[in-house]
Amino acid sequence: MLPVRGLSRGKSRLAGALDAAERMRLNRRLLRHTLWVLDRWLGGLGRCVVVSPCARTLQLARREGAVPRTQSLPRAGLNAALTQTIGNLVRAGARRVLILPCDLPLLSASSLTAFDARAAEGARVVIAPDRSGTGTNALLLEVPARFALCFGPASFVLHKEVAHARGWGVRVCECPELMFDLDTPQDLAAWEARGSRRWGR
Repeated sequence: MLPVRGLSRGKSRLAGALDAAERMRLNRRLLRHTLWVLDRWLGGLGRCVVVSPCARTLQLARREGAVPRTQSLPRAGLNAALTQTIGNLVRAGARRVLILPCDLPLLSASSLTAFDARAAEGARVVIAPDRSGTGTNALLLEVPARFALCFGPASFVLHKEVAHARGWGVRVCECPELMFDLDTPQDLAAWEARGSRRWGR
């Protein structure tokens, strides 16, 4: 499941480094790159759900073969929207859900395979933190049991606390490709300095 704020609204914290048109192009390329990687990892995008309040985002997702889902009541927040979508997926038969942002420019199929392998170690929750160790860059959950999502400040620690409170096994995957996100102008500069603008398409 890919939560996407929108092609024009996403990556607002990069406004100091990119103008509105540049941010839109970056958001579009990040989403297409993420879908391209997932297509190869999953063998198709029929199980990939893109959740967004942005019509253009959903149109792009549909064209690429993913399943678009309109984020209803956007003011309720990301966690409420994702919880609602997970409930719909569970009713459709889902047993595991991967929540993945679209701002991971180094994302690859091999990094997702390494992440998924941690679930085989007896964990009901697998988390990839960001480089600061505070945010959550990927979250794999066993469902249908409810899990209180905590995306936002300190989400990495909060997600672990929720899992431990429920008595669920947790594994952490510190894969560099999953930990590197584009959130601030400093992140963008670090990415450009790496010379790592590798895109699937």
